[in-house]
Amino acid sequence: MNNLLALLLAATEEGAGQPASNDVSQLVVQYIVYGVIIAVSIFLLILLRKRTRLPRHTELKKKVQGLLSDIRAIDPAEKRMNFLKNVSGAMYKADNLSYTAAMLAEKERYADLGRLSSRLGEVRAELSPYKFGKKEADDSDGIDAAAKKVEEALAILDGIIERDGELRRG
Repeated sequence: MNNLLALLLAATEEGAGQPASNDVSQLVVQYIVYGVIIAVSIFLLILLRKRTRLPRHTELKKKVQGLLSDIRAIDPAEKRMNFLKNVSGAMYKADNLSYTAAMLAEKERYADLGRLSSRLGEVRAELSPYKFGKKEADDSDGIDAAAKKVEEALAILDGIIERDGELRRG
């Protein structure tokens, strides 16, 4: 025990005569670097939150209206490649919107959002035979049925937005 105490006292006496290795400028630079790292991290978290945020109901309605305009823009008389490209784009949008509506339904625990999600899934199902060659472009029954399903989804979404307005007022 005495040896340990003597060793600690000797180490303190040796360090007492040396100047401090961290002067003020190095300390300031370190704090500036830490501040920059923290600021960049907060900025990245804000961007990540905006990117992964679920849309509001009115934003979702605009996206569903965009899907409806995409489906109505599908022209069976176009070249086969353009037709397939338009159908694939509409399928992707329908699938993405269906997933978004399902996530909103899970978050808000609201059954109408689940119905909306299933309608948008049906839109994708109506369009998929065109992409995979089971229906020809001349047979536009599936495209018309998909547009009708999107209109039903918009009607459901209008009801959801009305409910939101009632909840805000009351």
